[in-house]
Amino acid sequence: MELFSEDDINFILEQCTKSKSLNWHITEYSNTLVGYLGEHLSLIVDTDIGRNFFFVKCVPRFDQWKANYLRETSFFDKEYIMLSTLFKKFRDNDGLRIWRPKLLYIRKDLFVFEDVTQLDYTMPSNTSTLSYDEIMATVASLARFHAQSYIHEEEQSMLLCRPYSLWDDYAEYLSEPAKGVAWRETGMRAAIDFLKVYSEFRSKNDFVKLIEDRIPELFSIADDLMKPSTKYRNAVVHRDVWSNNIFFKKLENGNTHALIVDYQTVLYCVPTIDLSSMIYFNTTKKFRLENTNRMIDYYYEVLSDELELENIDKTSIINKCDFVKSYTESLVFAMTQAALIVPIIAMSADKRKEVFENPEICAKINEVSRSQEFIEIAKESKTYRIRVIELLDDLVETFLINNKQ
Repeated sequence: MELFSEDDINFILEQCTKSKSLNWHITEYSNTLVGYLGEHLSLIVDTDIGRNFFFVKCVPRFDQWKANYLRETSFFDKEYIMLSTLFKKFRDNDGLRIWRPKLLYIRKDLFVFEDVTQLDYTMPSNTSTLSYDEIMATVASLARFHAQSYIHEEEQSMLLCRPYSLWDDYAEYLSEPAKGVAWRETGMRAAIDFLKVYSEFRSKNDFVKLIEDRIPELFSIADDLMKPSTKYRNAVVHRDVWSNNIFFKKLENGNTHALIVDYQTVLYCVPTIDLSSMIYFNTTKKFRLENTNRMIDYYYEVLSDELELENIDKTSIINKCDFVKSYTESLVFAMTQAALIVPIIAMSADKRKEVFENPEICAKINEVSRSQEFIEIAKESKTYRIRVIELLDDLVETFLINNKQ
């Protein structure tokens, strides 16, 4: 069965060009693993005025385990609802205020976007952390994305003459799926086992008991942070802003612009969990020590600018002091989430393909155990070991040894 009909192709072309289709075909988007669950393809359409490229994300056609997992976790449904309904009510902005690629065609099992690589955007390497310019560009795009939640809620509140929350209409799609619990518990156990082998603190008295007792408590606190807050203003958050979900373009003036993709893990909660987790996914401890205050200030500045363009008082959403408090409170989510994500994203391209393109191994590390796999990769790769243990030891030092929670 063909993925597209001729009518589909003509509809896609109508969104971006006045040309007519002559012929079209699909290929693999990349010979490296782009994402872990969806299938990623390139749609190439030859027209009467030239060749057009589009990016296609669909439910896996040939990997039954991944297809079933996507359906069971509702991840694809989440993104479908966001793209087809809520995000259509958000402003995409113009010029450098754009925060995501243009959506050109959508149905429940398939999305078609502009291929931003044709606009000179590139995806960074997953095995490296991001540069200062890349991080600050991502901070700006995150702030613009979050601002859209506030803008839409303020507009709806005025229209309805009552306070409106996105949770009212989208709670089902902005919650953590029950199926995700096993994935988190498996990742937490892998982090604990990794620390037993590689932590610089492992010789301390009662270290094993400390991490066995306290790390599950930290993950429980993090779970609560994924729910709507009663203390701070909530927004739709991405929750998974790491290198494979960001595209960068170097501008003529030397600045960097970022686009954020893949909204299948969205939640409705405090937006600082997005900012803090993005920072911990993509930076070193040294970078965070030197630049965290700059990143917080820049996020709040861009958010304020976006709100002021819509005549919304930023302090009616959150004042700077409370924003900083919220960021600090979100660190337990950021560091525990990074403990789940970084051991996966820091793998080499070959190792990622070996693990995630084998249905049996993929199923095991998602829901049974991934401890031995991560420990073995660390034995083989010093770079991997250093990046992962730096992050995990930062968690231990911050919350267990210095006892900040």
